[in-house]
Amino acid sequence: MKKAVLIFCLGLLSFTAIGQTRFPFRSTTLSAGFQLAVPQGEFADNYKGLPYGVNASISIPIQNLPIEYGGGFSWNQIAAEGKDVVLDSDRGLVPANLDVNGNAYTYQVHARLRPFNGDFRPYGEFLVGMRTYGVKSKLSFEDGGEAFGEATTSASDRDFTWISGWAVGVQYRLFSGLFLEGRFEKLKGDQAQYINPQSLRIEQNGDFNYDMNESRTDQFTISLGVALNF
Repeated sequence: MKKAVLIFCLGLLSFTAIGQTRFPFRSTTLSAGFQLAVPQGEFADNYKGLPYGVNASISIPIQNLPIEYGGGFSWNQIAAEGKDVVLDSDRGLVPANLDVNGNAYTYQVHARLRPFNGDFRPYGEFLVGMRTYGVKSKLSFEDGGEAFGEATTSASDRDFTWISGWAVGVQYRLFSGLFLEGRFEKLKGDQAQYINPQSLRIEQNGDFNYDMNESRTDQFTISLGVALNF
């Protein structure tokens, strides 16, 4: 009996040691970077441009397995126009600046397979989430708000769509805990309405107008940034 217990304990220790060799300790990763979106299909037919922006994500390992889960966020600017305007008020003509922006915000969760845990770390993901589109205007007075009030903002024409897709990426260790990361995503997006940047016009009196496009919102994104492993 004692011999059997000893053999069992030795076997358990050996298995643990092998497991630690095959699956070294894995830690949580925070990533952030700049990204460029490239519309595809109907989206490319209706939207002319390459929305740029930023992204951030967190990926958490399951025990010491090469499987991770997490979520991410990104922002892309799809339209922008700014102009000095003159507003007619009870105090006379007031100089101001009007900025109008079209924005896309993406929120997603992922399941990641990252087989290697060394200096060079390629990975693949499946992801799902949602993307919102909207238009935001900001009116700023040239006197800094002392006489006519603080800057005012408003949002309009909001819409959202569901997204799904896959991603591949690679992380390369720069030094302990810090990696350079490159990433490619291919995302399918359902039908949504979004601003047509070519139609955006701001008048001298502060009025502005634009047209809305509607289509599927398939795209792929390319990003470059850094990852912090802790």
